[in-house]
Amino acid sequence: MGAAKGTELGIELRPGKSGQFDVTVDGTLKYTRGKTGRFPTDDEIKDLAPN
Repeated sequence: MGAAKGTELGIELRPGKSGQFDVTVDGTLKYTRGKTGRFPTDDEIKDLAPN
């Protein structure tokens, strides 16, 4: 997901451990690459973003 799209959705990207990719919303883990083995699609991230 590009930085511009993230800004539109109110999403902040923060560095993590090597290969880690987690999506948290209000402190709650909503998506983790560790469980799925893949990065989320843009649409999946949009669905997780606060409205």
